[in-house]
Amino acid sequence: MTGPEIGLCLAAFADRPFDDALDAVAALGISVIDLPTDSLFAVSRSRPAADVVAAQLAHRGIRVGCVSNSRDAQLVLGPHGPHTDAVARGGPAAKADHGRGAAVDAIELAGALGAPMARLMLGCPDYGRWLRWPGSEVGWQDNVDAFVEAAVPLARTATDLGVALCIEPHVKQVAFDAASVLACIEGVRRAGATIGLCFDPANLAALGFDPVEVLRAIGAVPACVHAKDLERSDAAVAPPGPGWVRYGPQPAIRFRAVPWGQLDWPAILSHLHEIDFAAPIFIEHEDLLVDPELGIAGARRYLEAHRLGSRPGPAWW
Repeated sequence: MTGPEIGLCLAAFADRPFDDALDAVAALGISVIDLPTDSLFAVSRSRPAADVVAAQLAHRGIRVGCVSNSRDAQLVLGPHGPHTDAVARGGPAAKADHGRGAAVDAIELAGALGAPMARLMLGCPDYGRWLRWPGSEVGWQDNVDAFVEAAVPLARTATDLGVALCIEPHVKQVAFDAASVLACIEGVRRAGATIGLCFDPANLAALGFDPVEVLRAIGAVPACVHAKDLERSDAAVAPPGPGWVRYGPQPAIRFRAVPWGQLDWPAILSHLHEIDFAAPIFIEHEDLLVDPELGIAGARRYLEAHRLGSRPGPAWW
């Protein structure tokens, strides 16, 4: 069966010991994972040294397609207030150092395990730059400049280790929509480095964007794709039930397992096929209504059933 390989973000089992998480992946019949290194995760804290990890993966027939860090790496750019003390304590400089160290560790682990990519979320210095203040020329471009300054050395480290660095558009990061992603990628490119895109349709739809139109605007073939679904509410307050959150000043959303939300997955998969996307699609399970194994297995069946193949027939009409 041709088409992108269906993998799993191991963060789905973040609360389990590393061995147990790998056993769950193997039981699901999944052979490629996004391996998180976030210090808040039990699966990360219980992870052994890289050589032991490699042996454990090989024993189960699993390989690492991506090493990721979102929570620690956000402290590269911030925020650095007391609400991030659970990740790292100290002042802004100490927290930024923690974030950079975690980002480099993720890249180096990817290199040690032979993973082709590392995915980082580098945070945002100042969300107050959405709108300009009277008498000030500070704007979102200042966030982009800070992102580029932080991302370029990380991208060069990744390149030296044979790893592709990629970012995932998200409201907790400077790069969150088509314009900001393009600005960040282009800024890194002008500095002589490269950075790729992890395409997460649900993150973009959570902000009200059509994910396919965002990908068209960016004009890049993603390095990987995250597969989760989304419900959006039009209610004035969040509906009852688990999982509802707000991504900024907008109605509530909650993430669901594919295809239990409102995303047009046939259209998303068709566009990925049209632009010759062939990298892994990592299921990112964040659905609080369904058992993880059931949600992951169902998402995998759906995605595999909607492969387009590589030999479409000619028009017969």
